[in-house]
Formats: sequence, structure tokens, C-alpha cells
Amino acid sequence: MDNQPSFWKGLWSYVSGAVDTITPIPGQRLRLSGRGIRVPFHGYPFEVQMGEQLLDIYPDIPLRQRQRRDHHDFILFDPKRYFHGIGHALRLRPGEKLSISHRIWDQRHVFTHPREAFRRYLQVAHEGDSLIFWDSISELGTYLSLIADEQGVSRLSRRRQGALEHLRQDLGAAVTLLPPDEALDLLCRVNRLLVDDPYRPRDDEGNAGALLELPDHLIPVLLGDLHAQVDNLLTVLTENGYLEAMSAGRAVLVILGDAVHPEEPDEAEFMDSSLMLMDIIFHLKLRFPSQVFFVLGNHDSFDRDVMKHGVLQGAVWERRVMELRGRRYRDELARFYRQSPLVVKSAGFIACHAAPARRKLSRDSVVSAWHFPDLVRDLTRGRLKSLAFPAGYTRADVRRFRNSLKANRECAFIVGHYPRSENETVWLNVGKIPGHHVLYSARPDQVAVMTRFDGEMVPQIYPVEPMSELLSRERGRLPAPEAGPLPS
Repeated sequence: MDNQPSFWKGLWSYVSGAVDTITPIPGQRLRLSGRGIRVPFHGYPFEVQMGEQLLDIYPDIPLRQRQRRDHHDFILFDPKRYFHGIGHALRLRPGEKLSISHRIWDQRHVFTHPREAFRRYLQVAHEGDSLIFWDSISELGTYLSLIADEQGVSRLSRRRQGALEHLRQDLGAAVTLLPPDEALDLLCRVNRLLVDDPYRPRDDEGNAGALLELPDHLIPVLLGDLHAQVDNLLTVLTENGYLEAMSAGRAVLVILGDAVHPEEPDEAEFMDSSLMLMDIIFHLKLRFPSQVFFVLGNHDSFDRDVMKHGVLQGAVWERRVMELRGRRYRDELARFYRQSPLVVKSAGFIACHAAPARRKLSRDSVVSAWHFPDLVRDLTRGRLKSLAFPAGYTRADVRRFRNSLKANRECAFIVGHYPRSENETVWLNVGKIPGHHVLYSARPDQVAVMTRFDGEMVPQIYPVEPMSELLSRERGRLPAPEAGPLPS
């Protein structure tokens, strides 16, 4: 995807053929203003100074790779924000160009001093083995330098490695199927927790209700459908300080249902990875009872009408659960489903698995949604109106649902449930409904989350890594990726 505004495409074409190739050395500052510089990639990150604003540009090296090579993604971020909590980063893939511009809606969430960044016209192009930097504004100082000290080189990798070690300590053997007795004990403990699940108003029977109302100070991290993709969840937990923020009580992980049932046609009948993923989710809930929440989806059931690729996945799921874990585990899992929330609300967003209610209702009705089968069906199975689903929900339904929960019209409405294309993982303003987003986190190659920056829900996309393999290694810490020799 070329995320360069159209005005700059032609201008970039004009200058990109006449840039200087320079290899910066440690301590050297190269002035970018008014010229383009091509920098061969040696495995080291870069820093761009734009007045008071710093922008770090790091190669995104997979955890399993020990040596830095060409053709990696780069991520661009403000080090003051990104390394001190959950921060928004921009991703630059090989063959792409990226412009720093106020015209790109989410970039204001990257910077501590956005005015300083947007006063310039910094562009970065990724040519695979080199980066091209250019700033057309000559009277403003924009400077490029190499981050070449050992701490700087490995800072991003060390952060992810620390999260990986944290996960290994938290999950233990949960990256493999648990023995039946241990799995049952884990699930029973989680079900006991759900009786007094935090942030869920009580329904009229005194149970934790179907509405999860998160305090505004907590940073939400939303995941869409996972469909048995264990590595997708684990990848997210090693990124962007999410796990650290959860441990500190500053962030909450919310999974928007459909954790089970593989999507690939040739795997639709195989349920072991679904069990493994649920084991991990239960471990996380027990470890972070006020920081991990599961919102129910339609596939999270034993219903006989849950089908994919001609496979009755609800029935196959129940049969495999019984074979591996027994009837009592099956009953406890059904209890977990019945105790799960259906809607989550916090500052700036409302989310559920599938769709808004198709009728006017009150907040109390949402809290007591489990007493209304038609409402449960809407929230877990509904779809946007289209030629294929003429009875689906509309912009008016989204507006009414926001009003029911006393949210303003700018409040994002986020669902999972169905992908919009074969090769993406998040879609914004779906159906031309402002703030209506679809999040689907089960792609085998990339995983999306949505999190809040400066009051706005913004997507983050990460390449999926084989995290279950890395976590299962007996040896402890993986060595950080190594860069090549320092330029001289």
C-alpha cells in the first residue's frame, strides 16, 4: 500500500532519481532539507530530528531471526511515546513510500510535537536494501543520524524479547494442550472469577451482566476473530508494550469472540488448536482478572447450526472437547460462554462481535441481554445490510445503538465476525458509516488490533510470528538480532 498523498507522488518521482547515496557514520548529522539521501541498510536504526520532534526509524526484525537482513519492514515512531507505554507507529514495507503529513488522519497520534513534524515534508522510501530520505523544505532544519550505540541497536528487539520471556513465565506449558485435569481446574477457576467479573453491571438476577463498561483511564486493546490462530494472539502480546501495560494495570485486552474453529477449509474439522487457544486465554484471564475479557461470538458455542465450509463446526467442537477433556469440561465451557459479556463500552468506542441491536433498547436491556434471545442473536450473528444480506443492519441501527448506550455520534462502533476481503485484517468506515470498523484478527500472516490514542481508536497491524514455537523452546533468552559492522 502506497500511503503517500497524491500531490507528493509526482514530486517524489522527480527527485528520487537524483538523490545522493551516503553512508552515515556514528555521530554524524546529515541535513535533509531540500535534498534526497539514499542510505544503504546496515541493520542499524535511524533518527530524524525535526526541531523539537524526534522520529526513530527501526528495522522490524522477527524474534526468530538472529541476523539482520535486507527487505525487512521498518517502523517509524516517536521514542518518547513508543518506549514509555503503548504508542502509535507507522509501518514502512519494502517497495513502499511514506510521507509525514497532516493529511494522513492517524499520524497526529504518533508525535509529541505534531506541528514540528508537519511543518516539514519528510518522506521515506523503502527500496529493500536502502532507504531514501527527503525533505523539500530547505529553510527548516531536518537532520538524519545513525543510532549506532549497542543499547539503541537492540532496544526494540529487547523490548519484544522481554515480553516473550514474560509470556513464558505467565503461560508455562500453556502453549501445548493441557492435561484434562489441569485444564478443568483452570476453567473452573476462571468461571468462579466471572461471577464477580469487574466492570460489568449486575443484571436483574444479580449476575455479572452482558455489558462490560471499562473505565476511561484504561487503554483498550481490541482483538477481532482469532479462529484458533494461537500465534496471532501471542504475537500481539509481544508488541508495543501491551503486556507490560496490562501487568501495570494500565491496559485491558478484549477479544471480540470467535476464538475457536479454524477458518481454512482443510483445517475446518481440526479443533486441537482451538482448545490450545482457549487454554491460553484462560491462563491470561486468571493471571490478569481485571485486564483480560472475552466477548462472546457465534462460533463460541456448541450450536449445531454453526457451520463453515460444509463442516458442522459447533458439533465437531463439542465432540472433540468431550474426547479430550470429558463431559464436565464441556459443561464448564458452556457455563463460560453463558457468563461472558456481549458488548463492551469505554471512552470513544462500543464493540461487540457482530452487529448492533435491530431495535430501540435501554442500557438496562443491554445489561440483561442474555434474557433476550433475539438481542443475543443480533449481537453475535448479525451482518451489515448488503445484496447478500438484505435484512442486515444499517447506519440507522448503528446510530440507535450508540444512543441506547448514551454514546455520541463520533463514538467508534467496532465489530468482528466477517472479513471484508481475502488479504486484509482491518477495515475502517465500513458501509460508508463513519466510525464503523471491522476488525478481523485471524489472518495467518498479519494480525490487527485497535487501541486508543489521544481519545481515538486506531488500528495497529503486526506480522505474525511462530510464537508458540519460540515459547516452547527449552532454552531461555533468544539472542537479540545482530547488526553488521558499523559504517566507517
